[in-house]
Amino acid sequence: MRSSRSFQVLSMVYRERYREPTLELVVPTMLVSNVFLVAFYERFGFQLLGVVLAFVPLISVSETLAFSLGLRNLIFVTGEHLYDGSMISFLTYPLRRETLFFFIYISDVVLPLLMWVFTTLTYSMLSGVEVPSLLYLTFVAGYLFSENLVLLIILLFRSPGVSTLLSLFLLGGIFVFGGALNYYQLVQGDVTPLYLTSFLNPFVLWIAQSFGKDLTSEIVSGVVGELALTSLTFLISFLRFRVMEV
Repeated sequence: MRSSRSFQVLSMVYRERYREPTLELVVPTMLVSNVFLVAFYERFGFQLLGVVLAFVPLISVSETLAFSLGLRNLIFVTGEHLYDGSMISFLTYPLRRETLFFFIYISDVVLPLLMWVFTTLTYSMLSGVEVPSLLYLTFVAGYLFSENLVLLIILLFRSPGVSTLLSLFLLGGIFVFGGALNYYQLVQGDVTPLYLTSFLNPFVLWIAQSFGKDLTSEIVSGVVGELALTSLTFLISFLRFRVMEV
């Protein structure tokens, strides 16, 4: 009986975020928009650079859609429920808060990422374009770090408007400032500090690597740093949700 009620809540959470025609539009668009993988890759002498550029959000439609869908779910669905107090309706079910949190997290954050992984892997296999596994992991780490940071902001401020502005400011600042800092260090020729700062924007290091500079260990360090911060923000959000008054 409890499992059937849990499934009912999960179904409600899912349907609220993915009403028709959300999936019907997003998944095919993600799949088709990966044409950038081939378009960039086929430029002579720029194979790796092309693949890297095709993975950068705001350049690639697929990656941008994944980010946007996750942010939409977090800010304008979960955030709205917290703001107007309607979250209490989910808590009236005989369901542990921890379970509800994971249902929300899976629907808001994990599903858009799985859509991206599925469509990108499918297109990569169909097109024959080889994508380094570390590049996949770089995007996944950046996606989870960004979405978890937004989730924490929402749970702290419980306002869609404030959360939107603060999220854009923080994520934009991290991406732009981190990219500029990593670029400056590359220009200076001292790559040692990149072990500490590469997590701010690893794609700058990927672009440098595509021109022949071996920065694999620095990129791995950045990905590990992002995953560590992802775990930290996830844990804080989880603990905050458990004790939050609605």
